[in-house]
Formats: sequence, structure tokens, C-alpha cells
Amino acid sequence: MKKVIFILFIINLSFINKLFSQNNFSLGFKSSYNSSNINFYNNFFPQNIKTNSLKTFDYSFVAEIKNLKKTGLRLEVSKKTKGWSQLDDNNHIINNEFTYVNIPLMMTTYFGNNNSKIHFSIGPFADFLMENNSGINKTFSGLDFGFDEERDNTFGYGIIINTGFSFDFAKNSFQLLFSYNYNFDNLIDVVSKSSTIPDISNFNTISISFVYLFNFIKNE
Repeated sequence: MKKVIFILFIINLSFINKLFSQNNFSLGFKSSYNSSNINFYNNFFPQNIKTNSLKTFDYSFVAEIKNLKKTGLRLEVSKKTKGWSQLDDNNHIINNEFTYVNIPLMMTTYFGNNNSKIHFSIGPFADFLMENNSGINKTFSGLDFGFDEERDNTFGYGIIINTGFSFDFAKNSFQLLFSYNYNFDNLIDVVSKSSTIPDISNFNTISISFVYLFNFIKNE
């Protein structure tokens, strides 16, 4: 999986020189409604821990370079909360939240010749942990383990895929996008195999987003 991320990153960088020669440059903002969850699984002591989705909102800064062939690069920076929810012993819903600076770099392409186009983008992302609501060494509700910042991962990476619709008007664009965000890394960094701590613990997130882009440079 790390090789896939590296290859996508290199391919994205290879577009930069070509894009600066003839391009549209846009800046904008994105608001997203997210449904995230975590995959807890223990391979050595087979068991799958069931969790529920966590619903969150986030906002992103968006920069995009697009050439005349409607292919380009998109960089986003957002404060994104991932996690899951569970019932405690008193049947109260407990949210386990991890807030990251999320930075994806994606190849983008548009299909269509009129003002309504289909958008598709794919690329790697990096997560930098800012905070979590579980505290250090605190056991997750209903589980026999917790998050330890000295042991576990505060940096994450994965792949993001977007598809949706883009509507152009004047020099600006409005987009409706559907996204799938998958972490290749594990949240819990297992030092030794244990029946109580899963060796797989990666996030996956589904989002619906609204994007508004301002077009600043247009070379015909």
C-alpha cells in the first residue's frame, strides 16, 4: 500500500511543470458532511470488533490547477475529525474523536464540454493528529484498550477518491462531490500480538461535499 501512495504522489508531481504552462488556477472552499468509522480486527486472535459511524462536518481550503485538456492537480487542507461511536455500559452513546490536519494531493479530470461536467479525482493524503477526546492511556468505552500517544500513530496516510458534478458559471465553479477516504495505516501501533488489542485499526470515511471555486487565471 505504501508503494501505491508513493507512485500516486510521484505521478501527481510530474504534472506540475506541464500545468503551469497552460492552466486555469482556482482557489476556493469546501464544506463536507462525513461519516467515518474504524476497522478493528485481530488477525492473530481472530475477532472483529463492531463499531458505529461518527458523523461530523468539516471545512477545507482548496487550490486547483487545470490545463486546457481539463486535467490537473488539486490540493486541499482541512481540519478533519475521524472516529467512531459506541454504547457504554449504561447504553449511552460515546464518541471517540480524533482531529487531524488532513492534506490530500489529487489528480483531477473533468468530462464534458459544456458548463456541466463530471468530476473525478484520486490521490494520496496525509493526516497529522492535532487532538483526541480519549486522553492519554484512557481505555475506549466498551473495549480493553485505548490510545497511547507515546505508542500509537499520530501520523496517518491513505487514499482519497472523489466523483461528482461541476457546474461552471462566469469564471467560477460550484461542485457537488462524493468521496471515499481510506487510511492504509493503523491507529493503534501494536508492539506485540495480543488477544485484547487488534492489530488492524484503520479509518474509512464517506463524505458528501459542496465546493465553490474562484477562477483567477485563465489561459486560452
